[in-house]
Order: sequence, then structure tokens, then C-alpha cells
Amino acid sequence: MSGFDSSVLSQRRRRKLIARRADELAHCSRQIFVVTMVLLALGMAALFSASTGSRAAGTEFPYWVILRQLLFTAIGVGLLLFTWLTALPKLSSQALKLLVALALITNLVLLICVFIPPFGVEAGGAYRWLRIGGLQFQPAEFLKLTLILFIATALVPPGSRQLVTTRQSDGRYRTTRRKGLRPAGVIALILLCIILTAIQPDLGTTALLLTGSFAVLALAGVSWRALVGAFLVLLLIGGLGLLAAPQRYQYAAKRLLTMLHPSRDVSGPGYQITQSLVGISQGGLLGRGYMQSQQKLGRLPLADRDFIFAVWVEEMGLLSGALVLGLFLYLLFLCWRAAALLPFGFEGVAVFSLGFVLSLQAAVNIGTNVGLLPVSGLTLPFFSSGGSSLLVSLLMVAVVLGLLQRARAVATKAESADEGS
Repeated sequence: MSGFDSSVLSQRRRRKLIARRADELAHCSRQIFVVTMVLLALGMAALFSASTGSRAAGTEFPYWVILRQLLFTAIGVGLLLFTWLTALPKLSSQALKLLVALALITNLVLLICVFIPPFGVEAGGAYRWLRIGGLQFQPAEFLKLTLILFIATALVPPGSRQLVTTRQSDGRYRTTRRKGLRPAGVIALILLCIILTAIQPDLGTTALLLTGSFAVLALAGVSWRALVGAFLVLLLIGGLGLLAAPQRYQYAAKRLLTMLHPSRDVSGPGYQITQSLVGISQGGLLGRGYMQSQQKLGRLPLADRDFIFAVWVEEMGLLSGALVLGLFLYLLFLCWRAAALLPFGFEGVAVFSLGFVLSLQAAVNIGTNVGLLPVSGLTLPFFSSGGSSLLVSLLMVAVVLGLLQRARAVATKAESADEGS
């Protein structure tokens, strides 16, 4: 076979591989969108039952929570479609990097403003909410998106590959990692975000951000020595903060002890988890029936927020609860599958990291409801009431889909280039 024929065959094989990868990315995108919509529909059904039942006995309009959630759902789905199909695929690499940096800076400014009256709103001794006009939200929620994306863009810049293969003088090939911003600066920024979140205090979000950030650092190729060093520094800062203001973090120790021994004081610290476990046990495999929960009627606090999973299992059964958990795990698998199809660069790191953080939050919430983890205050994505949590969850999925759309566009251009050559 001549060199010309082998070249033609090589180009054909390359075009087939590119086309196959584009098709698989499109399949992953469709599956991620469908799973998200299914979770959103199940969440709206669960919230309708939990919110109307738990608030019907009070003076508040029983349908206010679900109507507000429907409004945020419409806004979030609109942003998802716009980001996925229009905004993100058309951004250049430099514009994307600049946008992520500006988003994180804005997020940090808003995070600082929660401590400044009259913008910050105190609730239960914690400063987590920000009120601007008639709008009230939690800036720390958006760090799940902005911080994760900034770490990925800083360490693995968009448009570049994480792994670079070069041929050495002896004819062998060597694969090395491309270096972006030095990890020390990124780790310092992570520590700043962790500190600002922890002093609110919001230890649940702090732990989630810490785990997600370290996952991105590991995926981006930061050495384990640097990761261990950052963790030790964080432990030192946490210890100093605990010594300086131990009364602000006593609740965390109580929650941990309550998780280990929930039956010691079922009318005190163990009340929430006890009522959650009672509801789950009464649901059985198939549940009491939709809208038939008894725990939501004044027995289970935060039935439409932190403990909505317990209400859902009580009404729809353990099998339905396993379905919800399975959907989140399948969402994580799809993000992993899509990231594996991408080159070792920004898109792959960001796609898997966002899917990991979203699924981890769901796992922590479910673990809290079944008594395996201490009460953290983390919501169940797409289920719990709250505009901030819902918008952030939908935006995380939107960015994942938008990045996959960008990767498909790049693959299509490469295929067109091969056909034209």
C-alpha cells in the first residue's frame, strides 16, 4: 500500500473516531438533561406535598412555597437552555476565563457583604443570607459553581490540554502535565473562600466546598504533597478559630454526638433525626401514599428543606428513595463518562467536578436523613425549597451541558478540517 493510500485511510479512521466521539457526547448531553428534568419533576412533586402539608396548619398561605419554587424553576430552566445552547458554546476561551474570574470576584464581594448590615441577615446566630431590595439569597451557594470553575480555569486554562506528549531524542514518547497558574495561589484562594464560609458559620457548605475543591486540584494534576500541605494549613486555621470562638462551633460537636447517639435525647438535639428515621421506617417499601405523610404535620422540622427526603420516603417508600439516589448516581456516572470522552483539559476537569459536587451534596443530604451523617444544613438538589439552591443546581447542570456542547463544536470543526484537507 502506498503512503498516499495509508494517509487517506488514517484520515478516514480519524474522521470516524471524531464523529463517534461527537455522537457519544451528544448522547451523554441528552441523558444528563433527561435525568435532570426527571429529578426536577420528582422534586416538585415532593415539595408540593411537604410544603402544603407542613404549612397548612399555620397562618402562611400553604401554596406560597411551591409557587415561589415554580417561579425559580422557570427562571432556572430558562438559564439552563440559554447557557447550554447559546451562551457557553459561543464564548471564546479567553472570554470564558474572564467571565469565570469576574463571577468569583463578585461572589466573594457578596460573601463579605453578609457580615455588613443592613445587607447581611442574621438567622439563628449565623450570617448566611444577603438581602438586596426585596431579594434574599445565600452567596455561599454560588461558590459551588464559581469556585470550582475558577480552579479548573486557573490550573487547566480553557483551550489547552492537560496532558502533553513529546518525543524525546531517543525516540521514546513522554507525557507530562501542562502547567497553568501555580497551585499555591489557587490553594490560597480556596482557603479564603473556606474561611469566609466557615465564620458565618456554615460548616456543611464549608465541608462540601473543601471536598469539591480538593477533587478539582487532584484532577488538575496538583501534587499530593501540595494537597496534604494545604490540608494541614486548613486544620491549623480551623484549630485556631475553634480556640478563639469555641461557642460559635459548639453546635457542630452536638450534631456529631447526636448522630452517634440519636436516642439519648429524642426531645432535644436528637429530635430531628429521630423524627426523620420514624418517618422513613413508617414508609416501608411502598410508602403510605402521596400526600399521606404524618411527620410533615408539625413533627418533622424543615420538612420542605433539609428533611424533604424523609417525607418523600415516608409517602412513596424505600424503593422510591432508592430511585432518587440512583438518579443522582447515574448523573455522576454520565458526567464521568462525558469527561472521559473529552481531551485531558479544562472541559473534562470541570464537567466531572461539577457532577461530583452536585451528587456529593445529594449524598450528604440523604445520609443525614437516614442517620449516617450529622445534620449539615445542606439541601437536596432539585427537591428542597429555596431559590438559591435550585438556581445553583440548574446552573451547574447548564455549565456541564454547555461545555459538552463546546466540545462537540470543536470535534465537528476538526472533522470538517479533515474533510477539506
